Amino acid sequence: MTNRAEPIFEIAPREAINPPMRRHSPTHWRAVVLLLPALTLTGAVLVAPLVVTVVESFAAGGGALHNYEALARDSSVRHAIVNSLRWLVFAPVVCLAGLALSWPGRRRRTGRVVIAVLAAPVAVSALVTGAAFRLLFAPQSGTATAVFGGVTFLGPGWIWVVLGLAFTWQWLGLVAVVFRASVAEMPWDLLRVARAFGAGRLRQARAVVLPALLPVGALMLIIVLVAAARVFELVLAAAPGAIQDQVDVVGVHLWRFGPLLGTGESAALAVVLLLFVAIVALAGLWGLRREWPAGRPAETSENLSAGRPAETSENLSAGRRWGLWAFGGLAVVLWVVPLVVLLLTSLHSPRAAAAAGWWSGGWGWGSYQAAFADGMLLSTLGSTAVRALVAAALLLVLAVPAAYALTWGGLPRPVVRALVAAATVLAVLPPQVIATPLGTVLDNLQLLGAATPLILVHVAFGVPLAILLLRGAFASVSRDLVSARQLDPVRGSALFAVITRCWPALLTVAVFEIVLVWNDLVIGLLFGGTEAGSVTLVMFEQVRQFATSAGPLAADAVVITLLPLILVLATGRWLLRGLAEGVQR
Repeated sequence: MTNRAEPIFEIAPREAINPPMRRHSPTHWRAVVLLLPALTLTGAVLVAPLVVTVVESFAAGGGALHNYEALARDSSVRHAIVNSLRWLVFAPVVCLAGLALSWPGRRRRTGRVVIAVLAAPVAVSALVTGAAFRLLFAPQSGTATAVFGGVTFLGPGWIWVVLGLAFTWQWLGLVAVVFRASVAEMPWDLLRVARAFGAGRLRQARAVVLPALLPVGALMLIIVLVAAARVFELVLAAAPGAIQDQVDVVGVHLWRFGPLLGTGESAALAVVLLLFVAIVALAGLWGLRREWPAGRPAETSENLSAGRPAETSENLSAGRRWGLWAFGGLAVVLWVVPLVVLLLTSLHSPRAAAAAGWWSGGWGWGSYQAAFADGMLLSTLGSTAVRALVAAALLLVLAVPAAYALTWGGLPRPVVRALVAAATVLAVLPPQVIATPLGTVLDNLQLLGAATPLILVHVAFGVPLAILLLRGAFASVSRDLVSARQLDPVRGSALFAVITRCWPALLTVAVFEIVLVWNDLVIGLLFGGTEAGSVTLVMFEQVRQFATSAGPLAADAVVITLLPLILVLATGRWLLRGLAEGVQR
């Protein structure tokens, strides 16, 4: 026997996967060097014009709060602000709906076809989405109108339903798929333990489910919030001109009436929009900073990419299994309808497409011939593709070192928190907020519409969100590995080691940037105009003559959507992994 007391149980050590604590190090200058390119670009393109906008909102046209008081007296401005607030409130609703959609099948493997179909609309531009739903709900030729009869969906009141459905169709599937992957990684064993000790459903949700899903929920909220804050193309494409005033938002109002409002009132309206967006975004930042003690096991990577849970808790009954399959099948059917209607409309002659629905005959390739007739669409396809690829490459060059510096650069924690908060606000910055000061500078330099400045503007808007996503992925790398490489560079670069282990996140950032630049209208419209050579600007001209150009418009939309759709579908399994890595802590 021995007198030494033996422990009755062992405490399993937890691997430290969080960013390093503040430490006094002479290498902070290296982190500053890594951050400098990204800070320089975002400071010049985003922060400096933003400061000018804020100053002009107080200084121009009477000074102090005069411009804000003038906005409060303008009924049309108040109407636009209220509508913008509706979209900002709608963004969390879409995220909650995505969670609800992902939860019923949490213990079942989700087919790749279902995942691909649900997530595919994220590759479709807001302009194409608006056009597709306008065709779907058109008064005389719309499929939904033919099915439901006497409703005029594009009239007052119902137009909000159409816009809401269009926005939901574009983002709900992606939110549900990403939540589905996070639910699959949830600690089911911990839930069983809590249940065994008598914890009710509410306590289980508060103690286990919410902490596990909060980071991914925060990231998806920021992504959907970006779309809600920049809801511009959707309103212009889906709402007929006669009722666009009823669904006016701040971004559209600034674009249309900014010169009439004057410099001071336009700047004040832009600041109001920014404040609303920033408040919601910073709430999402709180979720991104929450920590969950378990890192993702290496063996779950393939499960995650295939869309199936890493661990199932119990078998489902046969009846419930068939119910889930029916639910998934219905979701797939509903999600493909807008794209099918768009395709079928494009396969008609321009006259047939303008006169009646796609089921009325008049099939042919005339709409495609009309779309390519003037050569504009064909010429802009190449220039837009080059711009998107260059922007994606430059974004990685800037965002990867910056994210590494914020994660493993040893910077003081208050500095990191301040920079991350700034990145969160800049990630949801609507382009209209800085349009006047930045546009003035580019115009004075005779650079409006030039390719290089336009690429830099695209990259500047993409850097903040890319840093947030990459920082989360980089933080999931083992601290021991990074520290060993930092202390002994002979063994290899720590940055390179992090990159090789987080390549899905890099791919996600690159693909998203390509899709965003390819589908962009508002940045090209504000800082490039017709000289920008963007495919969406070509389609935008067709949208202005919607009643007579439904066929060529649909053909434009199909052609524009093909490249980003193929890209997202081809890389979907890695995109899902990259988004999941971006919220690991």
